[in-house]
Amino acid sequence: MTNSFDVRRSSVARLWSARPLPFQLVTTTSGLPSTTEVLRQRFAEESTPQNRADDFRVALAVEGGGMRGVVSSGMLLALEQLGFGEAFDLVIGTSAGSLASAFFVAGQATEGSVLFYTDLTKAPFLDKRNAFKRRKAIDLDYLVDTASRRRGLDYNAIRSSGVEFWATITPVEPENQIRRVRVEGDNDRIGAILKASAALPVLGGSNRYVDGEPYVDGGLSEQIPWQSAMDLGATHILVLPSRAVRDVEEASKMTFIEKFATTKIVGSMHGDWVAELVGNLPDEAAHEALTLLAIADGLASPLTSQCLPWHGDLEMVRIDDSVPIPARLETSRPVLVDGLLGGAQSLLDHFGYGQIEVEQRVVLQHPDVEVSEYRSEQLRRILNRAG
Repeated sequence: MTNSFDVRRSSVARLWSARPLPFQLVTTTSGLPSTTEVLRQRFAEESTPQNRADDFRVALAVEGGGMRGVVSSGMLLALEQLGFGEAFDLVIGTSAGSLASAFFVAGQATEGSVLFYTDLTKAPFLDKRNAFKRRKAIDLDYLVDTASRRRGLDYNAIRSSGVEFWATITPVEPENQIRRVRVEGDNDRIGAILKASAALPVLGGSNRYVDGEPYVDGGLSEQIPWQSAMDLGATHILVLPSRAVRDVEEASKMTFIEKFATTKIVGSMHGDWVAELVGNLPDEAAHEALTLLAIADGLASPLTSQCLPWHGDLEMVRIDDSVPIPARLETSRPVLVDGLLGGAQSLLDHFGYGQIEVEQRVVLQHPDVEVSEYRSEQLRRILNRAG
């Protein structure tokens, strides 16, 4: 009988034979306290980015995935309500994870999580009919400029935060080597970055521009931005996925006809380079999932993008199979709410606080009301008693 270790090793071996992997198959011990230990200690000390008692650099890597980002948004909701908002030095998001991260960095993750199952399930943000007409199906201008700002997204709070905030983006031109950008500057630039990071090819409309250069969805470069966190100097990384990361290659392979049709449509709007990235995405997703899983399970030691050993600590929140994972263009409110709460519960379970529930009932009963308060002080007392 083959155990899970052997299955995972065999999966890694198959990919290893096909291409280099960003990890070493021989594990090493970093000698550092775990990411959870560092975060708990910072919470106990009421540490802030401007006043740390340690020399660590703790990063939060947030996956998106369209409406699937509600799951990682739920994790951010739980982190905020646990009081870990200022325990991180760096937050980096991909696609919808960038927008959810913006609310988190601004101290508004609870309010931001509401977007997924209210404003984003219908027009003017989403019109699925356009997807079949090869036209823009999601309105990123409405998402960032109207819906998010109506929910109170505070750009001033992002600018003044001591937490570095980055977003992944994918250049349309192959000679452009920029794959991530710091979210800072005036309101127009911050908005442009958030739109570019979530600009799904074709579905999101035309290319988005940041600093004069065209970009599309950051997920084409890095679906879960843990390696960017390493490159940005993190010593500890907490990964928030928006789906269960499997130990087998579950991504569907495109048939030749599907790949030809997809690349032709994308190429006509975004160019051949982006079309090639989209065509390779299923293989890239499987490769990235196996890589991350091997590292998170301690089967391998990660390498930076420069193929240098990284001697830090990486943890990944595990999502239970019972959590419903929304589709990329999901519109079912029950599925989205369950995904949100399932993500929050997964985060609580990761830290060993499964007895705590996040505060979201007001929003469930009254979807248009703004969330301004939750029982953070009560949570703090519970956490202090839990040790």
